Amino acid sequence: MFRPSYVAGSFYPKDKSSLQKMIERFIEEAKTNIEYIDEGRHIGVLCPHAGYVYSGRTQAYSFSYLSNSPPETYVILGPNHTGMGLPISIMNEGSWETPFGEIKINEELASKIIEKSGFIGIDSSAHKYEHSIEVQLPFLQYIKKDATFVPICMGIQDKETAVDVGRAIAKSSKDPLGVIASSDLVHYGSRFSYNPVRGGKEEILSWIKKNDMEILKRAEELDTEGLYKFISSKDYTTCGYGPLSAMLTCMKELGAKKGRILNYSNSYETSWDYSAVVGYGSVGVKC
Repeated sequence: MFRPSYVAGSFYPKDKSSLQKMIERFIEEAKTNIEYIDEGRHIGVLCPHAGYVYSGRTQAYSFSYLSNSPPETYVILGPNHTGMGLPISIMNEGSWETPFGEIKINEELASKIIEKSGFIGIDSSAHKYEHSIEVQLPFLQYIKKDATFVPICMGIQDKETAVDVGRAIAKSSKDPLGVIASSDLVHYGSRFSYNPVRGGKEEILSWIKKNDMEILKRAEELDTEGLYKFISSKDYTTCGYGPLSAMLTCMKELGAKKGRILNYSNSYETSWDYSAVVGYGSVGVKC
C-alpha cells in the first residue's frame, strides 16, 4: 500500500530543495548545542509534530541525537488526531511518500509487533490524514536515506495500552532499533479549551514552561507512572502521552536507565501570541 504525503506544503515545504535547506539548517544548529556522550544500540526520542516553522528546531535536536549512530529501522508512534481507524492502528506493508521520495515499511518488524501485542490492529485509514507520524519522515530520511520504519497510530492512550505497545516493540527486534514518540506538550488557551492560569503574559508563559518541564523530567527519568499521574492531576493537554509512554516502556524493557532532555521551546517564540501556546520538547534515550 502506498501512502502519499498529506501535509507537505503545509506543515513542511513541498519543494525538495527548500525542505533540504530547512532541515539542514535546523540540524546544523542543533549539532552545535548537543553533546554526543551517550552510547547504545537502541535509541528512543521524543519529537514534536507541529509545522516545522514552529517546532522544527526542537525536532532537529532529537534527530541530531539519532544521527550519531542511526539504526536501520524505526518505529514511529503518534497520536490519532482524526479519530479515524482502529484504536491502535499499524500499517504493516507498503511505503510512504515525502518530497525526498518513498520510505518503506519494515514488514517483518511490523508482523512481529502485531504478533506480540494484544491491542494493535492492521489498519491504514487511521494514517491517511494523520500528520504526527508523517512530519517525522523527512528528518528521518535526511539522517538515514535507506531507513525503514513501522507506523503506529494511537487513538487510545491509557497506561495499559501504552505499556502493551512498548513491550511488544521491545520484544520484536534483536537488531539496533530507533523508537520515535511523536508528541507536542501543553496546548494552552481558549482555542484548546485549556486556561488554567489567570494572569498576564509573563505568568502564563512561566506556568507553561514550568509544567512542560515536568513532563520532560518524567520522560528523562523514564517515569511512565509519574507521567500519567501528572497528566491526570492537571488534566494536562499533552497530545501524545501514550506514544511517549510506549517509547519509554520500550526503552526500559531494552535496558535503558535514564534519558536526557535535549531541548525545549514553544510556539510563542515564533508566533508571539501567548493566548494560544503549544509546547515542544526533545528527549533522547540510549541503551
